[in-house]
Amino acid sequence: MSETIDIVITTIGSGSFLEHYADTLAESGARLVVIPDRKTPRSFYEACDKARGRGATIVSPDVEEQDRLLAKLGVPDLIPYDSDNRRNIGYLLSYLNGSAMAVSMDDDNLPIDSPFFDEHRVVLQGPVPHRVVSAGNGWFNACDLLEVSPCRVFPRGFPYGPRETPTEVTSTEEVADVRINAGLWLDDPDVDAVTRLAVRPRVTAYNGKPAVLARDTWCPVNSQNTAVHHDALPAYYFLRMGQPIGGAAVERFGDIFSGYFVAACAKHLGHSVRFGGPLVNHERNEHDLLNDLAIELPAIRFMDELLAWLREFELQGSDYREAYESLSHGLEDFAEQARGGAWSQEARAFLHRSAYLMRTWLSAVRRVDGG
Repeated sequence: MSETIDIVITTIGSGSFLEHYADTLAESGARLVVIPDRKTPRSFYEACDKARGRGATIVSPDVEEQDRLLAKLGVPDLIPYDSDNRRNIGYLLSYLNGSAMAVSMDDDNLPIDSPFFDEHRVVLQGPVPHRVVSAGNGWFNACDLLEVSPCRVFPRGFPYGPRETPTEVTSTEEVADVRINAGLWLDDPDVDAVTRLAVRPRVTAYNGKPAVLARDTWCPVNSQNTAVHHDALPAYYFLRMGQPIGGAAVERFGDIFSGYFVAACAKHLGHSVRFGGPLVNHERNEHDLLNDLAIELPAIRFMDELLAWLREFELQGSDYREAYESLSHGLEDFAEQARGGAWSQEARAFLHRSAYLMRTWLSAVRRVDGG
């Protein structure tokens, strides 16, 4: 494993965000792995050339180069075009390079803290003392680390059941081996469309008290400012969305599924997830919030029951690849057992399809590993 740090971003924009990364890259020596798509304009490639001229290290394969990589790894049809699922190509490039960690970002996440990577390097430290939090109901709200107006909010992907009643959170100093670090955001927090439509929240400050989740405690992990150790990347596949459930195509939860699944594997292996710094400013790209709501609702409807199962499921395996494969088979069993109003035939088919794609992803990882 090399000491390289990768920032993985997808974009269909002009590349103007690269201006905000110049200093971050210069101070750290990190690589920027930017994955364009078929809609990405020519101006993006020009912006990359300009940034390279200022000393930035940028990997930005065009679509044809991406396709050749996927074919070489034996998964030519794994990752669709015109999709945020293309982020997986960035993860593969980071894993193929043997980089120490990959930091997943969106092109509207602009680094604030400087030096930016100091706190993300927590995933490389091994077992050290941390503030470990445990919630009475098993759910910690990472947004409670932020000052938010006009009211308390929960991160996108947080189940709705545990939101209804207050829970006691205790913290102790314990040794923990962090492998996933979820950095937080100022300005526009990563909340679901229900919350954004209702209260239009804004983050004004961070309390500066990072929290590591106890083994019995969970919180959603997204793909906005999240560092993942090299060894954990095989379990961080960004699930393919766009499949119809309940009359709508489920979207905007691919990273939420991937976050929960890698967290489950980490917990199984005795590793931990941390929330806190470094911070980014989330200058959110323009969205149709009503459309966001429509495509989030199918996943929101069945997320509580899925997460109740996930928290109890006993994974098998001695590394992230084996644990993730075990999880994929468990998902298929759960899909057949799940019942209730949220579990249409389409919802069960979504889990079966996702489990198959998770194992297809692992086949590409194994090719990288030579196995």
